[in-house]
Amino acid sequence: MDLSKTIRLGGQALPEGILIKGPKYTVIAYRDKSNEIDFVSLEWNFKFFDYLRKIPLIRGLIAIFETFSLSIKSIFVMAEISDDEINLDSIYFKLFIGLMFVVVIFLTLGIIIFVPKLTAGLIAKYFLSSTIFKVWIELFIRFSIFFFYIFLYRFFAIGKKMFQYHAAEHMSIHAYENQELLTKDNLRKFNKEHPRCGTAFLAFVFIYANIVFHIIDFNLAFVFLFLVRLFISLFIISITYETLLLGWKSNKMVFGKIINFPGYILQKITTMNPCDDDLDLAIVATNKCVELHK
Repeated sequence: MDLSKTIRLGGQALPEGILIKGPKYTVIAYRDKSNEIDFVSLEWNFKFFDYLRKIPLIRGLIAIFETFSLSIKSIFVMAEISDDEINLDSIYFKLFIGLMFVVVIFLTLGIIIFVPKLTAGLIAKYFLSSTIFKVWIELFIRFSIFFFYIFLYRFFAIGKKMFQYHAAEHMSIHAYENQELLTKDNLRKFNKEHPRCGTAFLAFVFIYANIVFHIIDFNLAFVFLFLVRLFISLFIISITYETLLLGWKSNKMVFGKIINFPGYILQKITTMNPCDDDLDLAIVATNKCVELHK
């Protein structure tokens, strides 16, 4: 396999399978009711995004939009496989994808940004009216919510399986990028963590958001504060993506390792050692995705 001719792959862990995404095609590998491996392929038709992906700052927003929309579409694909009557090509479905993206963004901003701020304000009001105290309480609450959710998810069967799928997906992409034949033994040579993991993206957004929101505080009405922080959040997403892009391109250098380090640490939590069945799914998804791009 000539590495110069390989394609850039990404992936996601799904509740019932593993998704591998290439530049044009996406493959979801899953187990059917008889426990046999099957797969479904999707063609990625956002051609206008091909141009936007080349524009610095804009491409980060495109990346997060694609991630959310692909996640939502994958859920409906799995539902369709289960014989639910869903037309993936209808205009209503595409509008629903857009609506769900907006809802997810607003819920995330609400839970991660504004709940900690309001809670910290109440605590500071009744216990200690120090600005520094309020800042640290808000920071503590924000990270507590985030990590509590992740740790709690590990204790559920569906969460454990998704974290195993997450690791298998990374190991399969590692093997492909290192020109290894995709076998279970070869996959197990590689780490569960991957420098291009979206978890690293999330980790850096968190770090930058906390730095910016605690340095720049606005004494505005709640609605205006929400809009200001929304705009800043989008800018943070863009800067984060550009930073990680540098890390991905210089992964074998000290500079790249420093940039990627927080993402690796977080992936220690969001991945678990996969079993052979998980690796089999990742291998099928990766092989089929590569074949479609030939």
